[in-house]
Amino acid sequence: MSPSLLIPAGLVWGVLLASVHFGGLWMTLRIMPQAARPKRWFWRSWLIRFALTLGGMLAAMKLGSWVIVSTCAGFMVARQFLIPRLIGPGK
Repeated sequence: MSPSLLIPAGLVWGVLLASVHFGGLWMTLRIMPQAARPKRWFWRSWLIRFALTLGGMLAAMKLGSWVIVSTCAGFMVARQFLIPRLIGPGK
């Protein structure tokens, strides 16, 4: 794949990773109050989200330094966009 396509692909990959990570966090926090074992639910969710995010970053790192930089940038941009929308207005 050409380097000119890897950088935008890295950005999109970072946005997808952030969506899965923070969407999973949001879902965890919504379900935890009704869960029979909230601590177990939290730690299981954390482990799954961490593994997916770390695995995705490692996959991007294998493609080169510009790809991991663009993936991290996409992750941070998506984080800045997602967190206020998941928390809600005025919080």
